Amino acid sequence: MRFEYRGFSIECRFTVSEAEFIGQATVSRPSTGEEPHIAFESDELKSFPTQQQAIDYARVWSEMWCDERLNSGLKKTSVPARRRRQDK
Repeated sequence: MRFEYRGFSIECRFTVSEAEFIGQATVSRPSTGEEPHIAFESDELKSFPTQQQAIDYARVWSEMWCDERLNSGLKKTSVPARRRRQDK
């Protein structure tokens, strides 16, 4: 599932592990003048019994991640994520 949220492009997906579905997300935003390109990929999030639950959770996680980043002025957050790349 791909969608736009508050200027970010988000891709939510799932992986399968022992009959459970684990949500994951990639969040990116193109550079905008003074701010560099930002791309983050979540670690494996919670596991669920269905694909849809895993993707829904990844979507909610992504939206919260974006909100926290925007509210903190794009400073380091407490939401678990790993930096994929940051270009200037």
